[in-house]
Amino acid sequence: MTTPANAAGMSGEEKSSYLVAGFVVLVAALCGLFYYKWGGAMRTLAGVHAAGGWSGTATGLTTGGVLRETLFYFRRIWIALVYGLLIGGAVRAFVSPRRIVALLSQGGSARRQVTAGLAGAPLMLCSCCITPVFQSVYERGVRLSSALAVMLASPGLNPAALLLTFILFPLPLAGARLAAALVAVFVLPLVLERLVGESVTVSGRLAPVADEPPPRSMREVVVRFVRAVVHLGVRTVPLVLAGVVLSSLILPVSMKLSSGGVVFVVTLVAVVAVLVALPTFFEIPLAMLFVSLGAPGAAVAMLIAGPIVNLPSLFILARETRPRVALGLAAGIWVLAVVAGLAAS
Repeated sequence: MTTPANAAGMSGEEKSSYLVAGFVVLVAALCGLFYYKWGGAMRTLAGVHAAGGWSGTATGLTTGGVLRETLFYFRRIWIALVYGLLIGGAVRAFVSPRRIVALLSQGGSARRQVTAGLAGAPLMLCSCCITPVFQSVYERGVRLSSALAVMLASPGLNPAALLLTFILFPLPLAGARLAAALVAVFVLPLVLERLVGESVTVSGRLAPVADEPPPRSMREVVVRFVRAVVHLGVRTVPLVLAGVVLSSLILPVSMKLSSGGVVFVVTLVAVVAVLVALPTFFEIPLAMLFVSLGAPGAAVAMLIAGPIVNLPSLFILARETRPRVALGLAAGIWVLAVVAGLAAS
């Protein structure tokens, strides 16, 4: 690793050129993600407009057994997961921890949460694919509440998913999803941080990690980036896989929960929705199925809890922080889904 003394011997022009190279890597990954996600979202919206409704199904996630459902899921999300790893790796390798903290963790609680939410929402990554980005910013010293806001805003405040919800569902159901998502992103992380203690940071740190010396060559730029991506991949992908496999066992059960009392149905569907792993937009056909079965409250619970957290993201959150943080987040999302679902029933 480059020592501070060696770094000190570099000219300002050399330092700037290699840092610019790292910044270009980050920008390229973000541009690729925006082209992929926003382009796909625009095509989906155009298809809904042309067809006059939603034409897709979620049968690939609910039928065919564990292996088929797991493969179906990864075929849908692998590109987004790669982008999540690339962006998280670029942040970890090239962005100053102090700059990340200054952007996401300084100022009042309202400013922090709004900034973090605005940073996460345009990414439109599902709750699995955003985990490398969450881990990267959290490891650099960002407060728990702000890091959670980034993680929850990407799937929870996905602009295209929210727009589709307002197009395809009655206004009370769509409004319930939006209201619950706003609470989940901007309020729940602050409550959770207060409950578990503000000192819950990586290895008990209360301050951002020290800035690394700038890369001294293009080779070091590449090596640093590859190491960061591999580090995030090793720490996230196995847990994503484990969570998706377990999710494939749970999701088919949710389709059998539309009968019974309203409280019973909404409560159980909310539990399932917190746990299952869904690709982007797949909460919509599942919720539409519940509406067709006469269970609008269950549909709301699925729309709220389905996209915003799942077993993979909770596993990673528990490992990076503490298990009680993941349990607290799951419980908070479940409560929001139940309350909104009952209100919409």
